[in-house]
Amino acid sequence: MRDFQSRMESMAARASTLNEALEAAAATATSPDGEVSVTVGVGGVLQGLELSPETRKMSAQSLAALIKETYAEAAVAAGQASTGALASVFGEDSEIVHQARSAGPERE
Repeated sequence: MRDFQSRMESMAARASTLNEALEAAAATATSPDGEVSVTVGVGGVLQGLELSPETRKMSAQSLAALIKETYAEAAVAAGQASTGALASVFGEDSEIVHQARSAGPERE
């Protein structure tokens, strides 16, 4: 019974640590000239989008393309941060980290 309780406490501590690490795994990317800034969280969730006044001079198509490019950059960085969070809790050689690394997009 004591072993079971110890394992449960250990699992709860790891879950709490993982939750905190994943919450901090958001990433922000900014377009080369600073017109667009995008923040992406775990799972590719859009958390923030900021547009500078310069975007008013852009065509809708150009702005959309720039937002998509900037989002993609932030999403890759957030995915890498999420995988790093998993590695910090479960270890670099754990199966879950290997799966996350193989499933994540590669940076171009």
